[in-house]
Amino acid sequence: MRCLARPTSDTSQIDGLDVEIVEGDLQDPDSLVRAAAGCRVVFHCAAMVSDWATVAEISRVNVRGTQNLLDAAAGGSVERFVHFSTTDVYGHRGRDEIDETYVGRHFSNWYAQTKLNAEREVRGAEAARGLAAVILRPATVYGPRSREVIGDIARAIRGGNMLLIDSGRPVAGLVYVDNLIDAAVLAAGHDAAPGQAFNITDGLDVTWRQFTDDLARGLGCQGPRWSLPFRAANGIAFTLEQGYRLLRRTAGLRTRPLLSRQAVHVLGADQLFSNRKIRTVLGWVPRTSYAGGLDATLAWLRSEGV
Repeated sequence: MRCLARPTSDTSQIDGLDVEIVEGDLQDPDSLVRAAAGCRVVFHCAAMVSDWATVAEISRVNVRGTQNLLDAAAGGSVERFVHFSTTDVYGHRGRDEIDETYVGRHFSNWYAQTKLNAEREVRGAEAARGLAAVILRPATVYGPRSREVIGDIARAIRGGNMLLIDSGRPVAGLVYVDNLIDAAVLAAGHDAAPGQAFNITDGLDVTWRQFTDDLARGLGCQGPRWSLPFRAANGIAFTLEQGYRLLRRTAGLRTRPLLSRQAVHVLGADQLFSNRKIRTVLGWVPRTSYAGGLDATLAWLRSEGV
């Protein structure tokens, strides 16, 4: 097994494993050729996840970077390319459960559009170069070491400033990280996987209110007290995004907005995605339950002091 990592990446989590680390970057094609050399399967998990960076910045990583990695894979020994996308590619949806045939539109940020564009690059390489590719679209991934999602939520809960939308009634669309990895391993080896896209979600009806209350209870904290109606939160987020972008251009501000439209849409719209296809085609079943995933997540949060 080989892991591509930037020279500045923290690789301490895999230091004790039998993994070869190759330094490189999605924007450095030569480094990707070295990384892919001799590999049979590529798992493309890297992306710039941002709800307010410029479209040029995100596209350089998510679209052009994917093109570079596809070129390296197609030009070498790679037999299968497993691309990690996101359910964000479905854009602003209604309240009905969404399957893989749904065509996204009306995106709230550039990140979602770049991920959809990256999917198109994968399909293009598949058609033009005969590369066997599988697209995975995870919903909200939770579990140990999720510092920028679960860690942020836990810190907000501890600080008493966790904000819910519409009182936390929307379904969170959770997938536990081990269940996602099971799906990726299946996608890498199953004969029926190439050419397909799969939603990855545990299929739970857990709402954001239940999830954050469960986290708070496990951390010995009070649950979230603050909530905004969807429309009000979306308007505030839009204003903050514009202000932060202006300050970024004029004053070099690098921090994220306190609230973004992407966050509002994730927290304020039911994340209802069908996992029927991956169950039927690949035989995937989420083996870690919500209770088991929550316990492992809380154990990590407590051990890290998050």
